[in-house]
Amino acid sequence: MIRWVAGAAVQWLKESLGIVQSASEIEELAGKIENTGRVYFVPASNGLFAPWWRDDARGICIGITRFTNKSPITSVLESMCFQVKDVLDSMHKDAGGKGEVKNENGDFVLRVDGGATINNLLMQIQADLLGCPVVRPASIETTALGAAYASWLAVGVWTEQDVFSDEAKQEKPTTVQPNLDGAKEEKSNVLV
Repeated sequence: MIRWVAGAAVQWLKESLGIVQSASEIEELAGKIENTGRVYFVPASNGLFAPWWRDDARGICIGITRFTNKSPITSVLESMCFQVKDVLDSMHKDAGGKGEVKNENGDFVLRVDGGATINNLLMQIQADLLGCPVVRPASIETTALGAAYASWLAVGVWTEQDVFSDEAKQEKPTTVQPNLDGAKEEKSNVLV
């Protein structure tokens, strides 16, 4: 559900507001915005899904003043990250820390994929908000790749050796480390 809502928010910026011509413009424009100007966006245009499960909820953009410019772009990126945080907080609460993927330092690591993860600013905001590393694979469409691998294995085009060998894993993932000073500064700007 997170992917669909995040994609819908980007589509809203493009098609409904005309703020961007393509999704790839969002990182560049958002990078030029110093801060959100206390504009906050909740992407619940068709309800608020996991972990809230409120199909009667509706989206909202608050904090707009006469001086608001294109800050909703950054607010939309932040809203995606807050949705992920809400889901992770719920999962951590339910699981009690079991099943977490941790790095060699014992820190929680968030592994991501999908089209939105190409946005480096989005990944930095996510790392800062969670206070943990965010790891993006070299191939960001791992769901589609996994389905392709399964199909190729099933029909005998490839073997498990082809898919899981060290040669198949040559491309290295990108790890985005949290900027904890920036994260503390941003948290101080969040309405309580």
